[in-house]
Amino acid sequence: MGGTKQRATLGLLLLFANKVVATSKLLEALWANDATPASARKILQNAISGLRGALAHNDRTAGEAMLIAQPPGYLLVVDPEEVDLYVFYRLVKEGRTDLDQGRLEQAVGTLRQALDMWRGPVLGDLVETGISWPELAAVENARLDVMEDYFEAAMACGRQHEILRELETMVEKEPHRERSCRQLMLALYRNGRHVDALDVYARMRTTLVDELGLDPGRDVRLLQQAILNHDPVLAGEPIVAEAAPPARPLVQQGVVRHTVSVLLVRGQAGSGAASEKTDELADETSGLIHETVRSFDGVPTVSFGSMSMAVFEMGEAGDGPARAVRAGLEIRRQLDAACNLMTRIAVATGKVLVRRDPEVNGWLMVRGSAVDRCQDLLTAAAEGELLVCSDTRRETEPNFTFSRKSDASAGWLVEGVAEEFPSGHAVPLVDRELELALLDGLLKRTGYRQRPHLVTVLGEPRIGKSRFLMEFERRIACQPQIVEYLVSRGPIGGLVVQGASGSAPRREEISARLRELFDEPGPDQDEKARMQQLWKEFLADTPLERPLIMLLDDLHRMSDPLLDFIEELATFSGNVPLLVVGTARPELLQRRPEWSGGSPHSTTITLDPLSDAALDQLLELLQVRPGRSSPSTAWTRPSPLR
Repeated sequence: MGGTKQRATLGLLLLFANKVVATSKLLEALWANDATPASARKILQNAISGLRGALAHNDRTAGEAMLIAQPPGYLLVVDPEEVDLYVFYRLVKEGRTDLDQGRLEQAVGTLRQALDMWRGPVLGDLVETGISWPELAAVENARLDVMEDYFEAAMACGRQHEILRELETMVEKEPHRERSCRQLMLALYRNGRHVDALDVYARMRTTLVDELGLDPGRDVRLLQQAILNHDPVLAGEPIVAEAAPPARPLVQQGVVRHTVSVLLVRGQAGSGAASEKTDELADETSGLIHETVRSFDGVPTVSFGSMSMAVFEMGEAGDGPARAVRAGLEIRRQLDAACNLMTRIAVATGKVLVRRDPEVNGWLMVRGSAVDRCQDLLTAAAEGELLVCSDTRRETEPNFTFSRKSDASAGWLVEGVAEEFPSGHAVPLVDRELELALLDGLLKRTGYRQRPHLVTVLGEPRIGKSRFLMEFERRIACQPQIVEYLVSRGPIGGLVVQGASGSAPRREEISARLRELFDEPGPDQDEKARMQQLWKEFLADTPLERPLIMLLDDLHRMSDPLLDFIEELATFSGNVPLLVVGTARPELLQRRPEWSGGSPHSTTITLDPLSDAALDQLLELLQVRPGRSSPSTAWTRPSPLR
């Protein structure tokens, strides 16, 4: 292998194996800390040429790697099983699946096998030269996450004495990682070293306060108190695999460790309300909450007193936290409109134990730190507030706007829906290029023919319709010169107008007119005529040289007059470049079997479930994204919540 530049080029291409790496990214990586010389592209081309020569002279006859020039850069095609990093990811995926499904001994063995593949830092020879790519930090953080998963599985099997030395070393090197600190405290306690366990807490608290001005998290503080009180729960009972398989495996018993978003709602009547009225109001409120939760694909659990709880799976698109927050906003809107209640709402995301208990009529029972965290947030919420935890905020940041509560431990206040072009999304989009290409072609046709077109994107719940729509919106945002205005409307949060044309006041004027147009109409039959008249007046005052695009999420939730208006937009709009794209579940066709049928200016796109290969690609992408938690295994096994 040649010099540093050639080895660095190969290293970066391997970190993105089987994906195109842009030339600009390669140049930035090769000269990250130095001024890029005028001959940089020539140096890169020489490095690529040298790598091709080295690959061409390898003596393998199967699975041969190929380095291909593919705009906007280069693609290294290689068998993932021949790259240690991707074998590591595969083993981690298998080990975490074992851990989540209660196969603890298998999880210990598989995660240990994955960790044993590490023989030092990734691309250690390049790191020694001063290279510090963010991708290397992400891989190192992934390794630390796996170590903590391994410690968790080993301690659940009663092997805390075997991991103690390795755990102490990790905490010494990574004093800010609270999960491994908690694990070390618990391991020391179970080994009879109670004072040492408390010393770990004291050292961690001193480090956090001195370096960051922060106190340890709630879970660590609770563990310290439990150690001081010698809580018998801390002793733990190792789960030992039996020689013969159990009669009823864990999943069949309806118990699973699962990543969900927990929603808690408290709606209290004023102090002057009569008790009879209060009871009736609580019953009505509970029914409204359950109905709204189900409309956002959540699962209501229990209602007790003035409080109701629901859980939301991560889903195939990873949008569980966003659906939970949307449901909370919608519940608040409906309760504000229908009831005189003091409403407080909270959402927290994390792993919980989920059980369907036959002794309580099969109700869903949820226990875990995410529930406790959600209760703390609900207590901290003021009247009318919706608070979320840091994990929920991180997962939903592209969708909503937030502000920090004055008390940092009280979580984040949801201010509203983000009113801007999305610059990205927490979950990558895979295996939808053909459908996006079809939309792109229809957009170009609309602009060229100066004719309106309606596109309906159909798909089952949680298949990724909203994410698909967001990706199309993002791509338009990257080339705003091709559109006049972009109008987006979700199931909540109102209507947003963006565009390259006109001044900000002009766009605000258009936004106000369209909001009036799309205000949810009542049952009056004249509503359709009213909307059509407003639309014709809007077109008369708004000449369109380039396409106007409307993106409408969740058509199946809209009223019949509004659906009538949308369905007939292409008919009565005349010769204008208008593209309307709406998402819907199949139940839209149950309500309206003739939806857009027979119209020459309408298209239906059906989103099929992701293939196994696409799911593997999605999980792989999520595992290497900095700052994200490990992907939910809900994508690869049947849901325990249904």
